[in-house]
Amino acid sequence: MPQNGPPGLRSMICAAREMWFAVQRPKPAEDGMSLLIGATSLRDSPHHLRMLTIFFVISFLAIFSTAAILSTALSRYIIHQMMMRDAMVSTEFLNSIVHVEQAAPYFMGITDAPTPPDVQEFVSHVSRLPDVFRANVYAFDGHILWSSDPQMVGKRFEDNEELEHAMDGRLEPELSVVSRGDKDEHVGFPDGVDRFIEYYIPIRREITGEIVGAVEVYKAPESLLASMTEIRKLAWLGALAAGCALFGGLAVVVAYASRVLQRQEARIVETERLAVVGEMASAVAHGLRNPLAAIRSCAELTMEDDIPDHSRDAIRDITNQVDRLESWIRAFLIRSRNDPGSLSDQAQIDQVIQRCLENFEPQMRKRGIVSVMSGGRGHPIALAQPSELEQVLNSIISNSIEAMQKGGKLGIGWSSRPDGKIAITITDTGPGIPPDMVGRLFKPFETGKAAGLGVGLALGRRIVERMGGSLDLKNRPSEGVEVTLILPGHG
Repeated sequence: MPQNGPPGLRSMICAAREMWFAVQRPKPAEDGMSLLIGATSLRDSPHHLRMLTIFFVISFLAIFSTAAILSTALSRYIIHQMMMRDAMVSTEFLNSIVHVEQAAPYFMGITDAPTPPDVQEFVSHVSRLPDVFRANVYAFDGHILWSSDPQMVGKRFEDNEELEHAMDGRLEPELSVVSRGDKDEHVGFPDGVDRFIEYYIPIRREITGEIVGAVEVYKAPESLLASMTEIRKLAWLGALAAGCALFGGLAVVVAYASRVLQRQEARIVETERLAVVGEMASAVAHGLRNPLAAIRSCAELTMEDDIPDHSRDAIRDITNQVDRLESWIRAFLIRSRNDPGSLSDQAQIDQVIQRCLENFEPQMRKRGIVSVMSGGRGHPIALAQPSELEQVLNSIISNSIEAMQKGGKLGIGWSSRPDGKIAITITDTGPGIPPDMVGRLFKPFETGKAAGLGVGLALGRRIVERMGGSLDLKNRPSEGVEVTLILPGHG
């Protein structure tokens, strides 16, 4: 559907369009900043892409490094608690044996201590602890009284912090990997042992609780070690899944925000373009009102003369069109003052449509276009300024008439919707609109023909949206175009 507007404003609006495009056209630059300077949208700006890339990289590193730290800390805590629980069970078990066998003096080296055969019951329990492949019994002074490895008996290891902590009453299990030569007491470990749990069990007197020695235990519990590996794996997988979900959600939010910004940017650009039209219309309106007033006065004076009836009809058409231009200029001036209009403005739909059809009746008759008006019962009233609604309908009807060069049918109807709004539908039997132009016709200065201004539909949609309604356009399945206006109804 071609777009049309007041003939007196055509040249000024065309000048405004050219001025806008000249401002928006990127100038050639001489350095590497030309791309950034010439960019007119977020999508075209390399700076925007660079910022998005930096944001995603930093977010990726922050999220997954945090997930790695948390998963490591969580797995270490759970594994430590499992080892601590196992060590506490062994501590209670060995101390109960020491108390039953009264073997505490053995650790102190007292002369009347039980004979070694009497202590064999205790050390036999130590050697039979589940999954233990080495056990050392330390005296209070730090030398080894008994060991599952006879070569270790009698030795003393300097700088043994774990033993010192055990003598202070602290239980500190440790998960280690076999490293030959790391510690002297690790020499002679059996083959096949790669990981082991080591802890020193404080041995206490039954009554006083005084620490008299310690038992060093080396364990390689396959089930416990397998559980630790599984826990570590699950912690990492959980952290990875949580990180991916968080990063994916963040990416969706950022992508959505970027699209919103692009839409807002397009909206701002459209507003700026329409502002150019408003400024030019406001400037030219004052210049046109005086010539229009003179034309109308001359027409009225001519009507007082004795002239043929057909000339009188032509002069009457002149006055009607002058009044029409005057109403358009008044609407332009209202918009240039950003006057939102009154909420009490009401427009009777059928009357506004009838006036619009009367305005274009000579053009439709000349082109062989038949108008068909249909509507529901009653006289629906919309919350809209009548002159502005008439201007929107005039623009749409004018486009439809220009589209039907060889005649056709113009249909216009209205209906009340269940939500209280009023729908106005305008159809024609023209050739339709190219698919690539449908989404662009509501942008300022976008038009489907060379002589078009590209402001009618853009201004029309802005007017309707300010009324609280909507304006949409689509190609009909058979032929022509269908335009739908949705306006808030009164009552």
